[in-house]
Amino acid sequence: MVAALVMTGCAHATIGLAELDHMRSTDGTRAGNDTAQRTIVAEVGECLDGDNPGPVECSDEHTVEVTKKGTLGSDLGSTEAGVPPGESTVFRAVFPRCRSAAAEYLGSASYDASTLGAWLVWADVKDWKAGHRWYRCGVAQLDGTGRPVARTGSIRDALAESFDRYRVCSATRPSAEVPETVPCSEPHMAEAVGVVNAGKADGPVPSEPEFDDKARTACGTKVHEFVGADRRDVAPSWRWPDETTWRIGFTNIMCYAETNQATTGSVRDIGTSPLPN
Repeated sequence: MVAALVMTGCAHATIGLAELDHMRSTDGTRAGNDTAQRTIVAEVGECLDGDNPGPVECSDEHTVEVTKKGTLGSDLGSTEAGVPPGESTVFRAVFPRCRSAAAEYLGSASYDASTLGAWLVWADVKDWKAGHRWYRCGVAQLDGTGRPVARTGSIRDALAESFDRYRVCSATRPSAEVPETVPCSEPHMAEAVGVVNAGKADGPVPSEPEFDDKARTACGTKVHEFVGADRRDVAPSWRWPDETTWRIGFTNIMCYAETNQATTGSVRDIGTSPLPN
């Protein structure tokens, strides 16, 4: 199951979790005439594929790389015996930690401006009934719909080494509609240039004027630094989160360099040169 959340006034934000009823990798150990089953879960730095939390080699095809492990605690509130808490409860309690772990693991707190995103899986119904409360945060490379794509190799520190390789572009104008993520090599109207943090998930959600006031100067500065000049054909635009996404850790404003015509190249450091074709 992929939970995709659209941020009001913000870039299409995506989060994900494995389908709860299929997240089991078991290892049978003989104990007398009974077979005891235990769930094997990937550790930090290991990889997993699809909705199975068991580790696979990161050099092989996989979808998620684990960044943090933990246990779901009593802070989730009371639930019916043997029944896992709802998705929204788990995400509000844990996903802000996953986002922090993703920033550290990827090497950039601005990873929302990239195709890399935080991911979360946790104990399925059978594990929960058996008393297991594990969760794993991870990072994944996402397609335009927010689903993880299969890849090989680790993405630890990937954004510190080459952010442009993963930078998000939009086929639509963020100033007018929800961004449509496309590869920056394809025709696009905007290029993500960074983020501006607007607060904390457990703090008050800014009003629209407060978001705008914070974004106007900060995104304008980021676009100027990204382009290398102030231009009439490249303008700053931004998107911000709604309350639902804010509460699970999406507290960034996304800043874009928006062009007045579609381009297949980057406006990074073009200065006063013509827009790339």
